[in-house]
Amino acid sequence: MSDKSVVRLEKDGDIGVIIVNYPPVNALGPGVADGIIACLNQGNADPSIKAMVLMGDGRSFIAGADIRGFGTGRKRPPLGERTYDVMDRSAKPVVAAIHGYALGGGLENAMGCHYRIAVPSAKVGLPEVLIGILPGGGGTQRLPRLAGPQTALEMIVSGRHVPAPEALKLGILDEVLPEGANLREAAVAKARAVADIRPLPRVRDREAKADPGIFDAMRKSIARRARNQKAPYNCILAVEAACTLPFEEGMKREQELFMELENADEAKGLRYAFFAEREVAKLPDLPPGVPAADFSKPAVVGAGTMGGGIAMSFADFGYDVLIMDASEEGLNRGMERIRNNYATSVKRGSLA
Repeated sequence: MSDKSVVRLEKDGDIGVIIVNYPPVNALGPGVADGIIACLNQGNADPSIKAMVLMGDGRSFIAGADIRGFGTGRKRPPLGERTYDVMDRSAKPVVAAIHGYALGGGLENAMGCHYRIAVPSAKVGLPEVLIGILPGGGGTQRLPRLAGPQTALEMIVSGRHVPAPEALKLGILDEVLPEGANLREAAVAKARAVADIRPLPRVRDREAKADPGIFDAMRKSIARRARNQKAPYNCILAVEAACTLPFEEGMKREQELFMELENADEAKGLRYAFFAEREVAKLPDLPPGVPAADFSKPAVVGAGTMGGGIAMSFADFGYDVLIMDASEEGLNRGMERIRNNYATSVKRGSLA
């Protein structure tokens, strides 16, 4: 079995509980996937275990892949040897017990399970497009089979996080627990209730059927905002493959489309931005516990092109902005430029 600090298998009577412990958010870092596979194999080999639960310690179920691994030439397990594949082959049912976040590879692992339950505050999603790639662990193949192609397109192309109650309505989850319910107890009870149900309900065995027109419609709908981006269009192609190819062939197509993106400039730039946004929140010379300053009343000095743009950025996010300049003439010229910029946005239809 895997190192207990990463993934462990606990027995709760006749139920095996697989617990991922990779702080702070249970990303799929080194050893996590191997640990899940080892625990699945151990649970299937133990005759005293009738069913299993997959859950996370701490703050989340599984918050997704470790982004630091992308673009590093890391060796990915071949198709057929990943956690989702092992779950597909499991002779015993596996229940995903979701709290916090199940994003990217986290949701892909949950969709590899036979059943999915969650607490009301949980969120699920496949946000890979936001870092210039697509879900590469079967997400583009399983989500259309679980929630329908239209929902899958919307979620994968936008990358949005879906709250658990909505995910239940969309068919992604089987159950959302009452507020305050004990997730582990409920998941173990669920696993015990479904232990003898056969055949096992595998997402891969479902069909994903769609009107071919929805794919071109999605391409047209994102044409303006996705200009010069490849990832959203590869996402659409991958979901289209789920609706037109057998599961195994769709998985291969997903892999091809993923590989086109991982080391492209688009993905490299978006990964850099992802880490840069988080790095600026860490001020090395600022002692911990210092409260944030009040930025609710911004002012911009200088009404030139740059100052006007900064003022507009504040205004676009709902701030009342004070803008000043060294001369009344410069101020009037700057304000006229701002008015013209907004008028152009209204004329284009990008602003009401």
